[in-house]
Amino acid sequence: MTNNLINIVSGPIFQVAWVVEDIDAAEQEFTDRYGVEKWVRMPRMTFGPEQATYRGAPADYTIDTSLGYAGGQQIELIAPVSGENLYTEQIAKSGPGLNHIAWVPEDFDTALAQAQARGVEIVQHCVVPEIGMEFAYLSGGALGSYIELLRLPTEARAMFDSMIPAGHRNPWQH
Repeated sequence: MTNNLINIVSGPIFQVAWVVEDIDAAEQEFTDRYGVEKWVRMPRMTFGPEQATYRGAPADYTIDTSLGYAGGQQIELIAPVSGENLYTEQIAKSGPGLNHIAWVPEDFDTALAQAQARGVEIVQHCVVPEIGMEFAYLSGGALGSYIELLRLPTEARAMFDSMIPAGHRNPWQH
């Protein structure tokens, strides 16, 4: 059987993310063993019911995050702080570990609509209106981990571009 459907996303994976219980220890592990030289910590990121949903219901949660690059690959570490979300769900079910891989589709709205048209569950969805950023976590099904789609405005892309090590490029850079 051939698949005549267009892929939901194309291009390289932008980010690989882990849910962790101890963000300091996880940063150190990546630094010591895998060469991540610099981390940008974003503590106490709060997502309220006006901007976030989790399993179809309004969500209210706080997380600590940290971003770094292993060569050209962005690494994200996420430590849940409060509230119910897919990160606390993972910690409860299986403990720390790989949570998602992320793509930045050229057309976020079309990619999200294609996922929904195929019956893919949107597990968590967040909008950050202050900067125009949006992200949706799709059920990974048989993959286990989630797939994240990101809408990244110019400001967010510029921030990530300033973090990437010399000699590497983010997927949107040509």
